Amino acid sequence: MIIMKFDDIPATNNEKGKKSLFIPILIVVIIIVAILIVYSIVNGSGKSKVIELDTNSRLVQSLYTGVHDFKSTSPYWMYDGENTSSIANMTESNKMVLAYLNLKASDFLASNNCQLLPQENYYGKLVCNDKTVIMREDVERSYKEVFGNNVILNTAVNMKVNPEHEVYVYNSELDSYILYSSAEDDDTQDFSKAFKYNYNIYKAEQEGNVIRVYEELTVERVSTGAVENQSKYLYTFALEEDNMYSYTSIEKIA
Repeated sequence: MIIMKFDDIPATNNEKGKKSLFIPILIVVIIIVAILIVYSIVNGSGKSKVIELDTNSRLVQSLYTGVHDFKSTSPYWMYDGENTSSIANMTESNKMVLAYLNLKASDFLASNNCQLLPQENYYGKLVCNDKTVIMREDVERSYKEVFGNNVILNTAVNMKVNPEHEVYVYNSELDSYILYSSAEDDDTQDFSKAFKYNYNIYKAEQEGNVIRVYEELTVERVSTGAVENQSKYLYTFALEEDNMYSYTSIEKIA
């Protein structure tokens, strides 16, 4: 009689089958886990986190102050009254308004001799003061600061100062823009004081390479203090290759 120890008993077919299946199943599980990890990484990288920005920060304020005319009784006149305006589809004339609004105080110059300049043209009479001349290179700098380095300034397009009568006309001999006005006298150049415009940035946020600035505008009648209108606007800016933000759109959202 042959006596066999328990460990010497041959494995049954079921036990062999279980062992043979273990490794393939383990490999499949590892592959599935790897696929899930890669999928989550890819999809996670495609969704940028929305970060709330300080509305009083220099970044937000510098972008915001360049997008409309705070002085005018029609602060959004350069957008032709549209509720939504993509800057890519904006007319050159209206783009030049934004270029004007972003000029520095030092960009405005007095003429060395107003008598040597054309005294009148289609746009009105020459305005001779400390803001008569703006050099083309300064206008071009401001234009690119708003719309990015890839844009090209068209000097054939004049630069409107307000929705009424003042305009800068390019003078090729001086390579500068010269101020003309169709107003009858200087007193008519003041903006209307009938309404008070209260602007407020109530939210600013960054998502990836995009910054969104949310503005609330309240219009009050000065004589009564009554609120005539309330509206909200969304401004969008996109980061360019030079790490500077360019203006992309405005939208009335309420």
